[in-house]
Amino acid sequence: MNTQRLTELKNEIDTYRPLDQEQVRQLEQNIRIEHVWSSNAIEGSKLTRYETEAILQYGMTVHKESVSDVLNAIDLNEAYDYMMDLASRQQPLTTSIIRDLNRLSLAKTHPEWGGQYRIVSVKPNLVEFNPYAAPFDIRPEMDELIAWSHEAEKKLHPVQYAADLHLKFVTIHPFRDGNGRTARLLMNFALTEHGYPVVNIMPDKQSRTQYLETLLHCQKTNDPKKFENLVATYTEQTMAKRLKLLKLNEVNRKEAAKETNLSPEVLKKLMKESKLPDRDVDE
Repeated sequence: MNTQRLTELKNEIDTYRPLDQEQVRQLEQNIRIEHVWSSNAIEGSKLTRYETEAILQYGMTVHKESVSDVLNAIDLNEAYDYMMDLASRQQPLTTSIIRDLNRLSLAKTHPEWGGQYRIVSVKPNLVEFNPYAAPFDIRPEMDELIAWSHEAEKKLHPVQYAADLHLKFVTIHPFRDGNGRTARLLMNFALTEHGYPVVNIMPDKQSRTQYLETLLHCQKTNDPKKFENLVATYTEQTMAKRLKLLKLNEVNRKEAAKETNLSPEVLKKLMKESKLPDRDVDE
């Protein structure tokens, strides 16, 4: 993991003028939809990104969609908003937060399971090796995870910490359902509270296979480096796109300011008088 490169990218992003509120709202909306779609798709949801957007933005469904897939989209959207709110308030990680992330992720599909540690043994599909904690080991291992997180957050680079948090949690696999979705929410909680962007693992066959096989490899070898590098790659790609967007915005802003026949006084008056309340993009 090239932590220096990640830090340099973040620092460069921070030097650019922030996007205006409307642009930020649209960008964050797109990232949220992509997270809900991709994270559920990794777990087997058949919804497309377009269908996920229709459900979350407009409350519309398409004929023959699975009821379970629709409810999972709504649930994960709520859990994502909760995660982002926690990250914005710099909340220290607790088992209550983890339980609530899982609880919200299952609110409409399995509310009776949400936030409750499992009492049965589980294992990855079609794999002999079983990295998951035994039922009686879940509670102490979750307590160890929280204690580790409070120390590791201070010592590790934020991207490394986020990757390790995801890996450690999903290896415990404490809940009956929603462990993968909860793990990806935890990873992004760790990233965003330290100023890094949300990272969405893509659900196409190649990306999903790489993601799952990398997790399993690290669980077998007890070495997180390969998964840390995967998360670092996703993070670097995401930041590179964000930086490219900010550079384009700066070019567009300067270009617009230069290409006008209006006087500076008129332009200043227009800016002063055009402070409109937030409105929907399609209005």
